[in-house]
Amino acid sequence: MQQKEHDIKQLFREISAGNRYAFDALFRLYYTNLVHFAKNYVSDTGHAEEVVSDVFVRLWFNRETLASISNPQVYLFISVKNRCLKVLRGTSHIVSMEEYKEKSTETAENPLSEMERKELSAKLHAIINALPEQQRLVFNMIKQNSLTAKQAAEILQLSPRTVETHLYKAVKQLEQEITDYLGYSPKKKGMKRMIMLAL
Repeated sequence: MQQKEHDIKQLFREISAGNRYAFDALFRLYYTNLVHFAKNYVSDTGHAEEVVSDVFVRLWFNRETLASISNPQVYLFISVKNRCLKVLRGTSHIVSMEEYKEKSTETAENPLSEMERKELSAKLHAIINALPEQQRLVFNMIKQNSLTAKQAAEILQLSPRTVETHLYKAVKQLEQEITDYLGYSPKKKGMKRMIMLAL
């Protein structure tokens, strides 16, 4: 995580100096994750892509200020969140996100058959999508986007303790429902890592 933070700070400095290649690199590095994040707020992929594209356009036009930003990764997520909220101004709820695209995994690392893995993945996504909104947001930000609890707290304007509580409750809910679904505890069968790979 420290290396990634260092890399994005370097990209921000280069973009601030007008380096278009650095801007393209930043776009490739964060576009997909930011679109997934935006889908927590807006109704579909198209709207999410429009929001993220708009954020990147604004970032380029205001590039001279980027070198002074202390936490670029958090800055990107907050920018997307704020833009989503502007788009949704006048609505009273967050629209449920669509199912995430499955991450590819090597069969050798997966104790289940491909069909079983797909079924489990679909079940996991259904459970995640049914979580309370804040739990779902926190879970996906930390597990999908690899943010720290502190970063998620800053983006969502919550205390780190509240974020950790949301994450704990989300994970416990996942474990309980998957235990009921499989008929045994993933912990006891050593399948916890496999479940995370299926997400």
